[in-house]
Amino acid sequence: MTQARHLAWLYSAVVCLLLHTPAGALDSQTVFERNENALFQIRVINRETDKKSSIGSGFIYGDERHLVTNYHVVSQYVEKPGTYELRYMAADGSEGPLQLKTVDAVHDLALVGASKPLGQPLPIGDPPPKGAALYAMGNPLDLGLTIAAGTNGGVLSQTDGSRILFSGSLNPGMSGGPTFDENGVVVGVNVSTARNDISFIVPTRYLERFDTAQNTDPETLLNEISRQIRDYQVAYLNAILNANWPTTAIRNVKVPGAVSATIRCWDASAKSKPENLYRKYSISCKNENDIFLTKKIDVGKILYEYTWIESSELEPLRFNRLYRALNNSQFGSRAGKDDVTRFDCHTQFVDVSGSTLKATLCKRDYKLYPGLSDVLFTAALVGAVDTGFIFNLDLSGTDFAAANSLIERFLREIEWQR
Repeated sequence: MTQARHLAWLYSAVVCLLLHTPAGALDSQTVFERNENALFQIRVINRETDKKSSIGSGFIYGDERHLVTNYHVVSQYVEKPGTYELRYMAADGSEGPLQLKTVDAVHDLALVGASKPLGQPLPIGDPPPKGAALYAMGNPLDLGLTIAAGTNGGVLSQTDGSRILFSGSLNPGMSGGPTFDENGVVVGVNVSTARNDISFIVPTRYLERFDTAQNTDPETLLNEISRQIRDYQVAYLNAILNANWPTTAIRNVKVPGAVSATIRCWDASAKSKPENLYRKYSISCKNENDIFLTKKIDVGKILYEYTWIESSELEPLRFNRLYRALNNSQFGSRAGKDDVTRFDCHTQFVDVSGSTLKATLCKRDYKLYPGLSDVLFTAALVGAVDTGFIFNLDLSGTDFAAANSLIERFLREIEWQR
């Protein structure tokens, strides 16, 4: 290549790069250097040992004494303020106490305050278009402040719009840290990771909802968290109840399909085996609206399943024994006896589209979070000797009245195709 052609090619490449690089766009090193002093490690300290129980990240927001972090970062303190306390550690190693100001449990956000100014609040803005570069900062695994580059994967359609997919690696300890756009503006809060390079951030618009006058007395705060989640669940379930439901079919029954954009349905049929002498068909549907409540409990889950079994070879007694064994729904939760009451169950026979189902409704309440309940419902067709139909619906951490309305709507929508 001659020198003239080489210069022409180089000029063309530079022009192309400039045309495709937004004016004022920053690289990850610049974003890091400009903002490292506005980021802090949030520490949950055991008062007895004076050692860290867990850590997260936070950044200056709104007021020079205020830090934003995740609710799940400070949740141990919320549950047991007599056992734990909150502290911050700055980039220069200095430390200080923190006071919990307010929480948004539904969107996994919290606001904490220091006793002295910590620096200038970071600028806040809306997320850039899908595909744009993003930079997440935080304290991964207590290894020091770092930055992770990725792209905006867009709002997750299977959630309520409160999560944005970040195609970068968020590691434990980065929760609560800021996510920047190419201009160095905070557009999200790091919240969680699913697996390699699949992570999630909360859009900054939810920060505007903070009520800094909220009472953080321990008992009052638990009631407030319950109210936030219950109000959200009522609105969420009412939106589902007021929508038009698509239908699908499982053998001889027409049933509701994915009743919300937040719900996905999958085939869950067992592989047929000749020695079983029966066929089993299943559809499983669930949402992805997990709301962090405690370290071991997520709430807000909706899971429903339809099962159809049939056999022309099993005698009625053996078929009935099989049918009863399959109708054994178990609630999937890690909540223990210290968290929830025992299930209180009631059984009755109900008419569904001209056929009789044996229905059982169970409810258990959260001990520290008034107004939140787990609900388990199961209904099974009775009277047939060679076919069976089972419908299960589980809801976690929800409002019981709203859940009951949802169950009634499901039963009205089920139709037999004769």
